Amino acid sequence: MKNLFRLATLMLAPLLLLGATDEKPRLSFQGLGPLKIGMSEAALEKLGFSDPYRSADWQADEDYEACHHLSNETDYPGVSFMINDGRLVRIGIGANDAGIRWKTLSGASIGMTETEVASLYGDWMKIDHHPYLGDAGSYLILDSSDGHYRMIFETAAPDGSGEQFSSKPSRGPNANKRVTDFRSGLAEPVSYIEGCS
Repeated sequence: MKNLFRLATLMLAPLLLLGATDEKPRLSFQGLGPLKIGMSEAALEKLGFSDPYRSADWQADEDYEACHHLSNETDYPGVSFMINDGRLVRIGIGANDAGIRWKTLSGASIGMTETEVASLYGDWMKIDHHPYLGDAGSYLILDSSDGHYRMIFETAAPDGSGEQFSSKPSRGPNANKRVTDFRSGLAEPVSYIEGCS
């Protein structure tokens, strides 16, 4: 009997390990798995990251060097990596066609309601108005204890209901508003509304 149990354990172990490796890295204040805030652009490029707009003529060279985005749609579909002065400062998670559901360390992801996100983070989470959607969306904000890092979840009501140009923050988490994207990294770049500004 003991030998049978041992044999079953040996046969199941590779399957359990295989399942464990399917889990994608999770976003934290300081990175996404092995990709850490502060990494050099050169290190990311060695891992297959690139910028499809690098040769665009609408951006001056000095503006480009100051801030741009890299991606690697093969390994990180729907994820953008903001570079400021040669260093990774922000990681943004958006929708992707690969069906990958990226998550935070606590399990928050695109599609969750504000109330579901609030159940993960409690009083740590602040709610602010969405700069473009007004009452039809929100910014759910988490700050690290030292204030150096920030995470923002953008939410929107599926039907667009809400006062479009209101600057009032929501009264509390809303079960009708769902996360459309989220980002994390150094507090200032994470707070930029339009990419690099």
